Amino acid sequence: YWRRAAATLLRRAAPRRAARRTLSAKPAANGHVTGWFEHYAKHGKEGFDVAPPAAPFDWASHATPTRCFFDVAVDGAAAGRVEVELLDELLPRTCENFRLLCSGAAPSGAQYAGGALVREVVKGVGLLGGVVDAPGGSRSAFAERHFADEGFFVPHAEPGLLTMANAGVDTNGSQFYMTVAPAPHLDGRCVAFGRVAAGMDVVEHLYGTLYTQRGVPVEDVRVAACGVVA
Repeated sequence: YWRRAAATLLRRAAPRRAARRTLSAKPAANGHVTGWFEHYAKHGKEGFDVAPPAAPFDWASHATPTRCFFDVAVDGAAAGRVEVELLDELLPRTCENFRLLCSGAAPSGAQYAGGALVREVVKGVGLLGGVVDAPGGSRSAFAERHFADEGFFVPHAEPGLLTMANAGVDTNGSQFYMTVAPAPHLDGRCVAFGRVAAGMDVVEHLYGTLYTQRGVPVEDVRVAACGVVA
């Protein structure tokens, strides 16, 4: 009895299994069944892109008069210098916020000196840093704690960008990313306002060698000194 019952159940289940196998297939105009695998074979990965990747920003067309620096220390030992250049003409308020925090002249009293340069190593993106002595580790240089997104003019289409980190729309403070790879998912979310002009090897070394626990570095990576390059 049990053998006959099992055979009956298998015969009834066979059409349902066959139907599930063809759920992802779509009949073409000529009646031929196609699936994602045939689409991939014909068009490649680009066939699944919803939009073409953005072109890198044209840095040569914009003057970058302000350059700031960070002297990096890992567990108290000097680890090199990183210099960044800012797009003052295009994003004046965002760049002014960064410059004031570097120079120590912020009206809010916040400053980068002595703070953590690397708060988190974000895989596939870069280094998250810019921690200041404030609740949550982030505060703007101005009287208000946060300031608005100034503009999304620079696409995250190349490594070495300096871009604001935030907790949502119009919540820019002091924290920022230094990217090591294109990060198109940040477009329209984070304001890129500069790039690494010197010391990209330091950024890449920290990104590749820091031992982390859930992204948080075990070593103490701090800003030993910072300021505006004369």
